[in-house]
Amino acid sequence: MTTEHPRLALLTCALALVPALLVTACSSRAAPEGSGSAPGRSKSTAAQGEQRFAAAARAGLAGISGGAPLVSGLDRASEGAQDELGLPKGNGYRVTVACAGRGTVEVGFVPARTAPVARVSCDGVPVSLRFAVKAAGTRIDVRGGRGATGMIAWRVDKVRQSS
Repeated sequence: MTTEHPRLALLTCALALVPALLVTACSSRAAPEGSGSAPGRSKSTAAQGEQRFAAAARAGLAGISGGAPLVSGLDRASEGAQDELGLPKGNGYRVTVACAGRGTVEVGFVPARTAPVARVSCDGVPVSLRFAVKAAGTRIDVRGGRGATGMIAWRVDKVRQSS
């Protein structure tokens, strides 16, 4: 009986090492020649960059007063935004857009007669446009310029009527 205990201890020790060996084996793959980084590392770095740009774009809108926005969004500059606003016709609104990254984006509406197109630099500085909803189904249309990267944060607020 005393001979089985050392075997049991050895087996327990070996089983405890298996997960550590598997983790080490899976994470120690060599990077492809010329890549300069391990597999999966560029995706992680890209996600961190995207999070950093998203935070900067949101920070650009942080100083906008007026309470909670009626509609808002956060989108990749390279993909743009085409969102239906769902706002009632005839009212005046303000859209504020901040883009953080590189390049420029164009902010417009569909139908196009809603407001003129405005160009916004991806430097984190917010740009506001006034517009009126003239047709049901009005959509915001943000398009990234050639090579635009980063994130776009936008919000729509009702324009207060002065008394």
